[in-house]
Amino acid sequence: MEQLSARRRRILTQILPAVVPSTYGDNRFGEIDSNWTPGCGYTTCGGLPAYVSNHLGQNPSHKKRGYGLGGLIGMRNAALRFGAWVHHDPLATQASIARGEAPKLPRPGDYYLLCSGRGRSTGCNHIAPTSQKMAWRYKGATIEHVGIIVEAKGDLGRTADAGQGYSKVTQQALYMFCRFNAATGRMTGEVGAKGRPMRRLCGWVNIDAFPFTDGQAVVGAGPQHVKWWKE
Repeated sequence: MEQLSARRRRILTQILPAVVPSTYGDNRFGEIDSNWTPGCGYTTCGGLPAYVSNHLGQNPSHKKRGYGLGGLIGMRNAALRFGAWVHHDPLATQASIARGEAPKLPRPGDYYLLCSGRGRSTGCNHIAPTSQKMAWRYKGATIEHVGIIVEAKGDLGRTADAGQGYSKVTQQALYMFCRFNAATGRMTGEVGAKGRPMRRLCGWVNIDAFPFTDGQAVVGAGPQHVKWWKE
């Protein structure tokens, strides 16, 4: 059984269960996103990590400067600024697998980001100019979805994700099962009413390394090589 930090345990056993599962119209879902309405043109996936981050405590000055963990682009930018971002490099992962080593992959409690496009080695690992229109397509990497790792065993994992359901009608926050190919970075399982294609793991926020104000940070936390998924 993997030993988790106090912060990770709190996310999994206290913060997430308070709002997952939930559906638009529920008071629980309103804690994630109280502004969403049918047909408003966006999904609520970023609301769940933002909800968790607010419960862990975000420094007001960081949030004011745009360094808080909220929104798709802002989440990665903030993690990069504070050394909590871990870029998923498929080539490096393939090399570690070939050497018989456990690949560098996220752990329960980490925020994961999925992306598409050809910019995996550029856009996925750089601070994006959030003030520019369509900035999420920065350097050819489009952030498609964010969620939270809950558990994993073998190549099967479970995540907590808002933004579920048919976005023109309703939204849900659910625990989702998924499969992950560590060598390619492709992930399945985050599916809407019409189904969605596999998308690439852009990277993740090492939740132990981010400077929340809960006093539960792990000293010296950084990117770790752990057995999370194994092909």
